[in-house]
Amino acid sequence: MFETVGVLVVFFFLLGIGSLFYFGAQRTSLAREQVVAAEQQAFQIVLKALYLPELDCSFLVTQKDNCIDKLKMEQLAKLMAQNDNAKQDYFAQFGFAKITVGQKYPVSDESELVLYSNVPSEIRTVGGVEREVESFTSRLVTQSPILLYDAIRDEYGFGVIEVSVYV
Repeated sequence: MFETVGVLVVFFFLLGIGSLFYFGAQRTSLAREQVVAAEQQAFQIVLKALYLPELDCSFLVTQKDNCIDKLKMEQLAKLMAQNDNAKQDYFAQFGFAKITVGQKYPVSDESELVLYSNVPSEIRTVGGVEREVESFTSRLVTQSPILLYDAIRDEYGFGVIEVSVYV
């Protein structure tokens, strides 16, 4: 009788320790899969930003890869800054992200332009004052080289598009 109870106690003890190791390994694996999924989502947002039809350099029927028309870019940035409905329309594509374009060569006065900015935030009361505080766990930043086409001068510049995705 006592031998059976002793064997059962040892069995359940070993089962408990084994399940602790198993679930610990599963938690680590799940965290790794979440990081991979967040990186894939960030890469998809980068591709959407690079190939926006609103910004492409199109000449008759041909398109240039990784090329952004500066005039279109400036108008889109102005529209996003002034119109909240436009920002809501692009939220379905970009989510919580910030997209900036910077011209590196030739150096110009407008070195960086924010195309889209939607940083997750929440309102917290600190010392009786309500403040808007950024609330995200991590940020994935991707930079890609692009051509910037100036249609007025008919010349190209070199730039970098930076996409920050907030997870």
